[in-house]
Amino acid sequence: MVVMDIPARFHEALVAGESTTVQLLVDTTNSPQGLSAAGYTARIVGQFSQDMALARNGLAGASVTTMPVIMSDHRVWFNQDQNETWFESISHLLRMITVFSVLLPAAALVREKEHGTVEQLLVSPLTPVQIMLPKVVAMTLVILGATAVALFGVMQPVFGVPIRGSLGLLFFLTALFIVATAGMGVFASTVAKNQAQVGMLTLLVVAPMLLLSGIFTPLEMMPDWVRHLMAFSPLRYFIEIVNGILLKGIGLEMLWSQALSMGLLGGSLFGFGLWRFRKQFE
Repeated sequence: MVVMDIPARFHEALVAGESTTVQLLVDTTNSPQGLSAAGYTARIVGQFSQDMALARNGLAGASVTTMPVIMSDHRVWFNQDQNETWFESISHLLRMITVFSVLLPAAALVREKEHGTVEQLLVSPLTPVQIMLPKVVAMTLVILGATAVALFGVMQPVFGVPIRGSLGLLFFLTALFIVATAGMGVFASTVAKNQAQVGMLTLLVVAPMLLLSGIFTPLEMMPDWVRHLMAFSPLRYFIEIVNGILLKGIGLEMLWSQALSMGLLGGSLFGFGLWRFRKQFE
C-alpha cells in the first residue's frame, strides 16, 4: 500500500548538512486506509526531521517541550462552535432574496404584456413611474414577509441562528437591497415578451451574482478582475450587512460604507430600469 523510495547517499547528505528528499507512493484503491497510511508516514518523517534538526544543533535527546516554540492559539469569533448550519441557512436566505428580488417585479410587469393590459395603461392618466412603483413596492413587501417567516419560523427556532443586531436595521437594509436589485428585474421586463423569457433572463443575471459575489467562495480567493467587477453587485455588500447584523451584532456605525455603496449602486440600477421602462411607452 505504501512504498517509500529513499535515494542513495541519503545518510551522507544528512550528515553533510545537504538537503535531500524521499518519495512516497500510496495506493489509495482503499482510500481511507491509504490516506491514513500517508498521514502516519508524514508524521514519522516530520518527527525524523525534527530529531535530525535537534541533533545538528547539539541538542540530541532534548525534549521539544524544553525548546522555545511558536504556538498557534486560535480564537473563533461570532460562531464559536463553527456551526455550518448558520452559514448555510443565511446563505440560502440571501440566495432566495436575490432571486425573488429580480424575478417577482419582472414577472409582475411582464404579466401586463401577456394579458394585453399594457395598451389600457398607455391610455390611462398614469405615468410609467406610477405603473411600475406599485409592482415594486408590493413585491418588496411580499419578500420582506417571506424573509420574516424564514427568519423567525425556520432559521431561529430550527437551526438556532442568532439575531444579535437590530431587526429594524436588518429589514430596512433588506428592503433597500430588494429595491436596488429590482432595477435589474424592471430592465428584464422591458426586454422579455413573456414569463418564460423572464425566467431565462433572471437566471442569466442572478447566476453570476450568486457565484461571484462571495456566498459560495470568499472574494479574497477570486482573481482581481472578478473582485473589481463584483463591486457593481449589490449582493456583495448585502452579504456583509446580513452577516454583520445577525452574527456579529454590529450596527450602522460599522456598516454605513456597505449600506452607502449598496444604496448608490441600487439607485443607479433602479434609475436605469425606470429609464428603460419609460422608453417602451414612448
